[in-house]
Amino acid sequence: MAKASRPYIVTRHDPIEHLDDNLWAVNGDVPDFPRGTGMDRRMSIIRLGDGRLVFHNAIPLDDQTLAQVIAWGKPSILIVPMHLHATDAAGFREKLRVKVFTSKVTLDKVRALVTVDGTLDELPADSSVRCEPLAGTRFGEAAYVVKSGPRSSLLFCDAIHDSRPGTGFHGFMFQLMGFTGQEPKVPPFFKLRAVKDKKALKADLLRLAETTGLVRLVPSHGRIVTNDPAGAIRRAVEKAL
Repeated sequence: MAKASRPYIVTRHDPIEHLDDNLWAVNGDVPDFPRGTGMDRRMSIIRLGDGRLVFHNAIPLDDQTLAQVIAWGKPSILIVPMHLHATDAAGFREKLRVKVFTSKVTLDKVRALVTVDGTLDELPADSSVRCEPLAGTRFGEAAYVVKSGPRSSLLFCDAIHDSRPGTGFHGFMFQLMGFTGQEPKVPPFFKLRAVKDKKALKADLLRLAETTGLVRLVPSHGRIVTNDPAGAIRRAVEKAL
């Protein structure tokens, strides 16, 4: 069940990561998660050709970081991958005056948490980013190919994690449930709850592993993968699907 939406509340987050000419990211704590789980969350920020900014997932930012973002481009679009990633969407939309887009599959559930302006197939076209719906997913998850010159980055919501084990009891439990580990993975809980056709999802992930110029995977949970990202996808898929 999705958590209720909340106002713009800044929780602990890291400084902005400059990943490429048109791609930034911010990593931070998951609201209300106990300490030591090993799981965090990431917001990716894509600058379109006309200077507009697209946010994938919503993380409220402190004033200094938000000023950096606004100086980089005009906040315009928030992608809410699905209802389980919508906790901060309403506060983010109100603060930055962005338009919200989400999956058709979970449109009604997301609308219960935030005003929605369109679905993923209605995202404005831009040569720097391409939405790639993942077949076989129950919540209509999509990946995003971000082009930065000859380089490509792949953004994921939950289909690929790369969270390292945490500490203490909560770290043990999250590792036991398969959310954390030593390498990129398709988490078992994701397969159980969010996958309806493993064969179709496997085919799409393997297709994305062939993305021209692929230099990094940017998961919403866990480390950014820059060492053989295509191989990381293939190994995760073969082990899980």
